[in-house]
Amino acid sequence: MLRTLDPHSKFFDPKAFTSLREDQRGKYYGLGITVTTRFGKVTVVSPPFAGSPAEKVGLRVGDVISQVNGEPTAGMDLNEVVSKLKGPRGTSVKIKVIRPGVDEPIEMNPIRDEIAKFTINTAFMVRPRIGYIKLDSFAETTGQELRDALRKLRDELKKSDAKELDGLVFDLRNNPGGLLQEAIEVCETFLQKGQLIVETRGRTRGSNRPYASQKPNADNTFPVVVLINPQSASASEIVAGALQDHDRALIVGQTSFGKGLVQSVYPLSKNAGLALTTQKWFTPSGRLIQRDYSQISQFDYYNHRETVPAKKDDIKHSDIGRIVYGGGGITPDYVVEEPKVNEFQTTLAAKFAIYTFVRDFLAKNPPIDQSFQVSDALIDQFKQHMMKRGIEFTEKDFQDNRDYIKRSVKYEIFYNRFGVSEAGRVLLGEDPQVLKALDLVPEARDLANKARRQLAEKR
Repeated sequence: MLRTLDPHSKFFDPKAFTSLREDQRGKYYGLGITVTTRFGKVTVVSPPFAGSPAEKVGLRVGDVISQVNGEPTAGMDLNEVVSKLKGPRGTSVKIKVIRPGVDEPIEMNPIRDEIAKFTINTAFMVRPRIGYIKLDSFAETTGQELRDALRKLRDELKKSDAKELDGLVFDLRNNPGGLLQEAIEVCETFLQKGQLIVETRGRTRGSNRPYASQKPNADNTFPVVVLINPQSASASEIVAGALQDHDRALIVGQTSFGKGLVQSVYPLSKNAGLALTTQKWFTPSGRLIQRDYSQISQFDYYNHRETVPAKKDDIKHSDIGRIVYGGGGITPDYVVEEPKVNEFQTTLAAKFAIYTFVRDFLAKNPPIDQSFQVSDALIDQFKQHMMKRGIEFTEKDFQDNRDYIKRSVKYEIFYNRFGVSEAGRVLLGEDPQVLKALDLVPEARDLANKARRQLAEKR
């Protein structure tokens, strides 16, 4: 029945609805780890959250959870394993862990606790006086997390006696969206009081509602460059659209997903839920960025964005008169394509070659600090690892991708040892979209200054 409406009206069974509410609230009760299935085994793939039950009992990246409460996890659906690891706060769960380099399984009995699901895990100075913040989704905690991240960057500035950021790269790539109210709060961080952020429109005139910034903003006036890609959707597009329409930021990357519909979430009986599309939303310039879904399947709508290209006839203008487009996502001011993945790199990912090499390397070399560099000798060891595992490749493939391998190995080591933020630094130095954003900071400053002067004249 819901498929006859639109791609975003959905029914949630109890497990899916619980997961949705956890994402919205930004917390759950469990152990504080991320697991996935590797080679048919439930494997810890991220460092335990600081202070979490998983960290307290010593769980590590690469640990295989072979049993939960006496039940083998082999052949068990991953979602079922995750469900068994979660539970009421203060209760215990008995797990058996197989660790690389350790002969006997390890038994652990962590006590479940409240786990914060942060939407900002990466915030640092990508260059002197230029900050970088990666926002992964929009939950009830996002607005405060953004303010905390900016405070952290300013604290770093104080060490160099600088008073303000020269610019900010705000990364919304692969951000699927979330709560409308948090998108509004993020926009208020950068816009001035009274500036329109978004307007929602329903079937009746009385259901239309404009949302304008309610907060004065004297602090966050530095230049902003926003990164988006085809996986940036919903609340991400609200933020990108508002900052673009008000000339507050330059947008760099690829055209976003194109979701301009608003869902109301209704709890149903037996702990199920319903997300029902009730409104459309429009950017400050009046753009509807919803992509047409009337002539394609839901599979193509979600997985083959290029089947319905953005309309170039839906033209609006920013505050200072720049042309902006609607009809199919947010079109960047500067289009920069993501690097194409070649066949060799695809093979490495499909075979988990980097993962297994780093897992074995760290099992034998636990002390690693942040000055660590990947040597040519280590890359040669990786080649031997691939050969030992029977992964087919040519010498030319290996040499052509040597820099990629070095970067990927270092990323995996840092991700294992130091977490998401430090690992993120490893990749940004070669990221063409980030490099373009850094080059555009002076232009973003000029743009924002023009918009600020025009706003002052109007007032």
